[in-house]
Amino acid sequence: MRKRLLRILVIPIAYLLSGCAANTYVTQVKKTDLPPLNLALKVQEVEITDSRTNQSIEDIKLPFVSKPNSLIRHVPALTTTHKQLIENVIKANTTNSGTPVKAIINIPDSYKEFSSTWSSEKEKGFAQVQINLVNRETGELITGCDTSGELFVQSVDATNGRMEEIYQLTLKNVIYNLSCLDF
Repeated sequence: MRKRLLRILVIPIAYLLSGCAANTYVTQVKKTDLPPLNLALKVQEVEITDSRTNQSIEDIKLPFVSKPNSLIRHVPALTTTHKQLIENVIKANTTNSGTPVKAIINIPDSYKEFSSTWSSEKEKGFAQVQINLVNRETGELITGCDTSGELFVQSVDATNGRMEEIYQLTLKNVIYNLSCLDF
């Protein structure tokens, strides 16, 4: 009788703690302030292009009950929020002094991904970004680079809200990698 009661209590508690751990991790990553890069750039314009062809304006469709070995990859359309996030990261990491530049950001690949095993679900964000700096006065390319990254959490209860947070944090961290620019 005690073993049965213990099993009945342990499974829901483990389920709740797993979800709480994922939420706590995302909250900690959001609160982590990355030190400003202070790049000596005067970014006068940010142009963002999206070269992905399979975007969806709908959110990822998460299963009500996940099956082991399932995989769902979703390519979200670039929203105004995403564009503003990218621009904010660029402007927060430059000094607004030096050569006037136009930052051209291209996104050749980015997505949200859900996968599951028999015991957990994985929520992942991935982004690949091309960053080019062009002299605003002459139109000449000053420098450029490609950068990519991913962020994921494992839980028992994937949610659309947390997946969007992970996706935005991934975009933020990949754009923060402006240090890949060689100038």
